[in-house]
Amino acid sequence: MTDSDWLRTLEHDGCVMLRNVLDASEIAAMTSALDAAFRADAETSESVRQRSGQVYAVRNVLTICPDILRLWRHPRLVGAVHGVLGRDAGLVRGLFFDKPPDQTWALPWHKDLTIAVRDRPEGSPPGYSPLRRRAGVPHCEPPLEVLESMLTLRIHLDAMTEANGPLEVLPGSHRTGKQLRIDDFDPVTLHAAAGDVLLMRPLLAHCSGKSRPATGQHRRILHLEFAAGPQLAGGLGWSEFHPVTAGA
Repeated sequence: MTDSDWLRTLEHDGCVMLRNVLDASEIAAMTSALDAAFRADAETSESVRQRSGQVYAVRNVLTICPDILRLWRHPRLVGAVHGVLGRDAGLVRGLFFDKPPDQTWALPWHKDLTIAVRDRPEGSPPGYSPLRRRAGVPHCEPPLEVLESMLTLRIHLDAMTEANGPLEVLPGSHRTGKQLRIDDFDPVTLHAAAGDVLLMRPLLAHCSGKSRPATGQHRRILHLEFAAGPQLAGGLGWSEFHPVTAGA
């Protein structure tokens, strides 16, 4: 798929899958770094959520595992972020999800409408929802134009199959803004190999179901959010902003 092909698909559908981005050694380096960081933080941090010893969700990944700031920078991914958001783009939030065997979960149809920001004693500026803390970090819902100028990369550390609760999307639903209009679009189930990366607009409606009861598969995903620039209106700042530069 050429750059023009996947850019057109992203604009039209709100998502596009880049195949075979990371090789086995790159996946191993990323999973090893994440596993070590989560184990070190699991007993003391509200960012790491686990059940029966199995980590299934982590916030503040860039703080807990700073190695990710280096490990995500595959040339294809740096080029993709620059191609969509421009040369001033920066990484602003990292999350981690898994559906461990026997500890699975599901999410209903939704859009990703909140961002992580710096604390502001006087509260949110006009156009932003009130600040709410999640795992110690203020979050809010920004104006539509902020979300429209963002891009999410979902790096698949495992294969995503029918057995382990794959992501479903509503192609084109990113064009309805913040409105969740499920019946206007046809759902598509996404499958991926380990090392594939989904580029997704935050305003794309998506959901996922539980893994099948008998599966032994994990579904580990590193979720990285990027913004087009370091500035937010009204004196609000990103909680983190790591410029996407090819040499960093």
